Amino acid sequence: MTSCKLYKTLLCFYFILFLSFLLSCGYQPLLNENSKNFSIKSFNIEGNKRLAQILKNNLISSRNKSDNLILNINARKNRSIAHKNSTGKITEYNLKISFDLTAIESVSRIQVLSKTFTLDGNYKASDLYSDTLNREKKITNELIETIATQILTDLSLAYEEK
Repeated sequence: MTSCKLYKTLLCFYFILFLSFLLSCGYQPLLNENSKNFSIKSFNIEGNKRLAQILKNNLISSRNKSDNLILNINARKNRSIAHKNSTGKITEYNLKISFDLTAIESVSRIQVLSKTFTLDGNYKASDLYSDTLNREKKITNELIETIATQILTDLSLAYEEK
C-alpha cells in the first residue's frame, strides 16, 4: 500500500517538474502584434480589384506602427475545369489566385519585399449555379486569408532581419 502512495507521489512530482520546464521555456509565437514593426500606409491596386480589396481588408490590421509601407498589389484569378464526368458535365473547378506584391518603405523608397503569392484550390460544381458561385466565393475568401497571413509573416521576417 505504501509503494502505491510513493508511486503516485513521484508521478505527481514528475508531472509538476515537467510543467515547470514547459512553462519556463520562453516560447513566443512568431506572429504577434508586438513583433510587427511595420504599418501599411497605402495600397496601389492593379488587376482584379475585388480580390485586391479583400486582401487589403485582411491586411488592414497592420496599421499604426512606426514604419510606413506602400504595397503595390497586382491580383489575378484563374478558374479552370478540374474534372468532368463521362457525359461531359463539369463536376469540379480549380481556382488559382495570385498576388504580385511589392512592399516599399514610404520615406526611404527602399524595397522591403517583392514576391508572388499563389494558391489554388478545388471546389465542386453544383446543379444550381448560385450554389457553385457561393462555393467559389467561399474558397476565394479562404485562399486570400491564407495569402494575407503569408504576406504578414514575410513582412515580419523582413523587418526582423533588419
